[in-house]
Amino acid sequence: MERTFSPMIRQFSAIDGLQKAYTLVYSMDADDESGCRLTLCRTGDRQCMESRYIAAAPEFGYRILRYLCENGVQPEIWQDVVEELAGTDQLRQKGGALCGE
Repeated sequence: MERTFSPMIRQFSAIDGLQKAYTLVYSMDADDESGCRLTLCRTGDRQCMESRYIAAAPEFGYRILRYLCENGVQPEIWQDVVEELAGTDQLRQKGGALCGE
């Protein structure tokens, strides 16, 4: 069964003298049950698009995506955040410190 994961969008307004308007789009493509590709795209000011594959179930990948969006994680640091969050799933699966949630 193929599942669709909706992109999440976060808009930032222009603030005179502080920032120009831009939009962040967080999206995910599920490769299979053990991996997915996360993508972050910034439109508007300083456009960019970057993707990263993570070896995690799509449901966990989508939770990471939700975290990124809800916290407005920016393209400059998002890959570091993904790496840290993806590691928590591996710890949990191995019965590590985060096992109890």
